Amino acid sequence: MLNNDQTPSSEPESLQKICAQMIAAMSDAVLLVGPEATITRTNQATLSLLALKQDEIIDVAIDDVLGLSEDRQAPQRHEDLLQPRIVGDVLTSTEAYLFPKQGEPIPVSVRSSPVTDDNGNVTGTVVVARDLRPTMKLIAEAAMAEAERRKREELQNAYDELKQLQEQLIQSEKMASLGQMAAGVAHEINNPISGILVYLHIIMTDLEKDELDRKQALKFLNDSKHELKRCSTIIRSLLDFSRQSHPRFTVLGIAGILTETFGMLEHKVKLQDIDVDWQVAEDIPDIKGDPDQLKQVFLNLMLNAIQAMPSGGRLTLSAKAEDSRVRIDIKDTGSGIAQEHVGRLFSPFFTTKEKGKGVGLGLAMAYGIIKRHGGDIQLTNAQPRQTTFTVFLEYDMNRKHDDRGVG
Repeated sequence: MLNNDQTPSSEPESLQKICAQMIAAMSDAVLLVGPEATITRTNQATLSLLALKQDEIIDVAIDDVLGLSEDRQAPQRHEDLLQPRIVGDVLTSTEAYLFPKQGEPIPVSVRSSPVTDDNGNVTGTVVVARDLRPTMKLIAEAAMAEAERRKREELQNAYDELKQLQEQLIQSEKMASLGQMAAGVAHEINNPISGILVYLHIIMTDLEKDELDRKQALKFLNDSKHELKRCSTIIRSLLDFSRQSHPRFTVLGIAGILTETFGMLEHKVKLQDIDVDWQVAEDIPDIKGDPDQLKQVFLNLMLNAIQAMPSGGRLTLSAKAEDSRVRIDIKDTGSGIAQEHVGRLFSPFFTTKEKGKGVGLGLAMAYGIIKRHGGDIQLTNAQPRQTTFTVFLEYDMNRKHDDRGVG
């Protein structure tokens, strides 16, 4: 056991040893500054930050190691000097810079507190400097992450606006296509309705005279029923096509899409005395796509081909499996496309049609739709009497051919 004389002298020595070990273990730079503002002691963290040895920093003026300006050579006002502020004052989170032996100044947060003896006299100052680079890096990374988030948000908003505009343009082009078909549809529907009226008039007249030929009346009624169904199919197809709808991808058969699309134009083909060569294979694998948007594409291509043959000709529609894709060709025997126009065909608002006949969005819309489907659309032949547009669409590799047509 220690006697009473030993205790007072042992406790301070033990406490000093513990304090020294704690300072040595700190990750912050710790400097003990004497009354003359020179460094009298430091820890390993300080030496590591400044790339100095112990004997290179002892008795060095604190202002040679620590400064308020990043430029250690920059002149400072007297009131800005660290020396009078550190010695005798208490500093809390003052931003400053440590100057290593080599390299850029190190931004630090400085705290200091005076050391006094038993009589209250200042014998030195403890300066603690925390490296701000990790914090600044985190702040910079957070700022970059926020900037990236805002950028993604802006891009998403721009994409949503573009997508909405694109859908509006597709709808506008649909209505333009419907306008071009309106006259032909009216004529197509008017003919069977006129025939039905004649049949009904004959039946009514025969009934009034009590001369009804039952067999003939049944034939007239059956023909009328057939014609009315045909009119109903045409009208329903046009209404379905004109309806605003959101993109929806589903498994479908390309033969069904081509059949339904051509059905909307069949009357126009007949009116212009155009022969149709249907070469759509029966074993084409299914694809994944939006049926309404694909109808828009093929309607535009077929309409362009029909309009290129005002005095008759031949429209060839072919579809087949080719490698890992479905290939659809739409060929006409019209006047062809001038070479100087070939490179601009898919550009928005480019058209070779007369004023009022088109705004130049059809092929641009078709191009965008096919690209969104992961496919391709090309003008594979621009020569007179053999102009051909070709569409390539990827197979749906998860399904085999579906005889139902539209999925």
